[in-house]
Amino acid sequence: MSFNFTKRPSKKAVIITGAITAFLFFAGIGSANNNSEQNSAHTPPAAQTEQVKGTQTQKAPVIETKTVTETEAVPYNKTTRNDSTLESGKTVLTTTGVDGVKTITYQVTLTDGQETSRAKTGEAITTPAVDEITKIGTKVVYTAPPAYSCPNGTYVNSVGNTVCSPYASSSIPAGATAKCGDGTYSFSQSRSGTCSHHGGVSIWY
Repeated sequence: MSFNFTKRPSKKAVIITGAITAFLFFAGIGSANNNSEQNSAHTPPAAQTEQVKGTQTQKAPVIETKTVTETEAVPYNKTTRNDSTLESGKTVLTTTGVDGVKTITYQVTLTDGQETSRAKTGEAITTPAVDEITKIGTKVVYTAPPAYSCPNGTYVNSVGNTVCSPYASSSIPAGATAKCGDGTYSFSQSRSGTCSHHGGVSIWY
């Protein structure tokens, strides 16, 4: 009768073997997790990728040009003119002044909708100003001297002028040409016949 005896491992060897197996198992999981985290850190998410692409690509500015016109007032001038048909000393405003209009043209450059430069390309008087005109009278109007008072009436002399008949006065009247012998004053315009019915000429003026 024979017996086979198999040497049983000691408890200590079993424990050590189990510990090594567990260590290798968990070490493998840890290494896999570390590799996964490292790969994740080097692989940006989709949104982050889009943001990086947007930062690296610069959008070209939009440049456009256009023509712009502006207007300015052109002041009118004031002038005076002599008018011989208007009585001297009088003035008449004959034309009212009106400002004109000047149009200026510019070429304007816009960058992304904002004005970045402006250059004048031309200007022109589109509405001429109307000058203010004032007329000044130069006509001299003759004013006749006041008519003499003729208490004894008048007569028409030899040259056709109407003159006063001789009359008495306490002072020499305006227009008298002689004092007669009877104290009256004559307005005769010629020496012939002066004071002929009033005692002759006493004094000539």
